[in-house]
Amino acid sequence: MINVNIANNYKDMLSRQFEYLRISVTDRCNYRCSYCMPAEIFNKDYSYIKQNKILSYEEIIQISSILKKVGLKKIRITGGEPLLRKNIDKLIYKLKTEVGIEHVGMTTNGSLLTDEKLSILKSSGLDSLTLSLDTLNSDKIIKINGTKKQFDLDKVLQGIEKYFGKVKTNTVVIKGINDNEILDIIIKMIRINSEVRFIEYMDVGESNNWDLEKVVPSKDILKSIKSRYSLSLIKTDKSSTAEKWSIENTNTSVGFISSITEPFCNGCNRARLSVDGKLYTCLFANEGYDLKTIIRNGASEQDVLNYFKDIWTKRSDRYSELRFINKSNLPKVEMSYIGG
Repeated sequence: MINVNIANNYKDMLSRQFEYLRISVTDRCNYRCSYCMPAEIFNKDYSYIKQNKILSYEEIIQISSILKKVGLKKIRITGGEPLLRKNIDKLIYKLKTEVGIEHVGMTTNGSLLTDEKLSILKSSGLDSLTLSLDTLNSDKIIKINGTKKQFDLDKVLQGIEKYFGKVKTNTVVIKGINDNEILDIIIKMIRINSEVRFIEYMDVGESNNWDLEKVVPSKDILKSIKSRYSLSLIKTDKSSTAEKWSIENTNTSVGFISSITEPFCNGCNRARLSVDGKLYTCLFANEGYDLKTIIRNGASEQDVLNYFKDIWTKRSDRYSELRFINKSNLPKVEMSYIGG
């Protein structure tokens, strides 16, 4: 019999209860966003993780089933671009029906979404779909996403609304690139009753040439929106990464993820599972814990639980709160490897 005591055993050193797992299912992407997978690094010569080293769906199900016993309620499927992973709907279906995860979401750049794909994802049990949307300007797409390929944004937005009820978008704001589009994005999202979140440009990984001068503080974005619209603050729980506001007289809300200027480490309840099966306890971590090898070597369920307990109860990560105090020369893991 598995000996599990969620209340006593699975809070970290800052009393943060584990509840949320972000799973990167691929390190590949068809975009080359400057803040995640810049083209000069992730080019034709870049060495991606070999297929036999990538977690299988069966292994993801096994890990998720074990972690559900110690509080896992929510999973987000990420990448890379998760829709590049074949039969991703089958994984989602099993996470919902076999594992019983309360909420399974996905973040995608939207370029591979068709009406058929959206229907399949909805039928598989996917609870929510978030679209990365960094610009409405076709001339900026190449600069931000590193691709000349465009898709029918309006058609994709309509499809998401059709199958998932409400569109959710994420916009990484970078000074001098898309910070002049904030109100344009708000206007478009109001038309389709969307939930939009603006994300401060973060120093994730080692490849994106992060520069503090390119960060647009959330308070400045909020001020810009308030110059045109009346907003009301929405109460959120401690584990929420976004400060949320409703736009009065609309069905639209706006959120701000402010890792640089207003860190939210004290409420972080999430871990990240890399494409090759390493567990990371922080987006800005420099090393992970090898769950895949333990599982492939035949560890029992209790062995995995004990291993996870040892990791989580010793967790003290709060990189964003200490970003400008404790500067480390250790390389941080890339976003495309563990998911944003």
